[in-house]
Amino acid sequence: MRRLPSYHEAIPVLRSKHVAVQAGFGGEQELDKVFESYAFSMKHGIFHDLSLASSTYFQVNTLFITPWYAVLFEVKNIAGELTVTENPPQLIRVLDSGEVSGFKSPIAQLESNCELFQDWLYSRNISLPVYGAVVLAYARQRIEVFDTNIPVLFPSAVPTFIRKLPTTSPLLDDDTFTDLVSQLSSSHREFIPSPICETYSIRRSDIRTGVICSECKTLGMTWHKRKWECMNCGFRCSEAHIQAIRDWFLLFGGKMTNKDCREFLHLERQQNANRLLRDMDLHTEGANRNRTYTMWLPANHKKRT
Repeated sequence: MRRLPSYHEAIPVLRSKHVAVQAGFGGEQELDKVFESYAFSMKHGIFHDLSLASSTYFQVNTLFITPWYAVLFEVKNIAGELTVTENPPQLIRVLDSGEVSGFKSPIAQLESNCELFQDWLYSRNISLPVYGAVVLAYARQRIEVFDTNIPVLFPSAVPTFIRKLPTTSPLLDDDTFTDLVSQLSSSHREFIPSPICETYSIRRSDIRTGVICSECKTLGMTWHKRKWECMNCGFRCSEAHIQAIRDWFLLFGGKMTNKDCREFLHLERQQNANRLLRDMDLHTEGANRNRTYTMWLPANHKKRT
């Protein structure tokens, strides 16, 4: 949004998406706080934002795994009156203004993830019961759900839900469970987002280029004596280009050339672009004029055991 004119036709959609993403992240943090503050007596592992591959790729908001069972939690933070329908599987949201919106059914999504995770375990010759629960981030959220075996919980009820799950004899010994936790961590696939311009059909020429000042947010810092200088507020910084180059990869994707870098950062000399790119942790291919750069854009994957 900061690289588009304020009047651009994509701004309303981007702003709406930005709000939804922030709300979703905030909801997941509410559940994170519960796990951080609660001490479970049984041996367990906790994974957040775990991306795995079974018959297809799937992502789990939170996985709680023990030698007795695994639990997948699907976290939702959506304002308004919520109704989850079975046929078709959908979540309908009605705002106080009367606006009606449709979303993917969290129950259908969770059931699919549970099946995919069960397949992932089977492919490793591991048999564990897999449970699932939808978590509403805040108690003020209102939801009506069809008759289903999938529980809908608030974060504070999650520890009680976990404690009530059966724990007779552990199905995995200590070594097998430790190996499983290790496999989950090593099998995580970093999420690589689709280029924003491609996703939202934004013309490359619509993007405002240049380095943005982190102090006054003005676009167009200049490179002078190995530092970026803002002509608006006078702020100087040697690393302001890092966010700009990250922006380029998020916006356009693919491989960056020296020319791409110079055009986006408004640099004149190839040597300056080479030095800035070389000093960043980028994957390189080719040599000299044919060298290209790729930036890894990892997800915020977290694990606790």
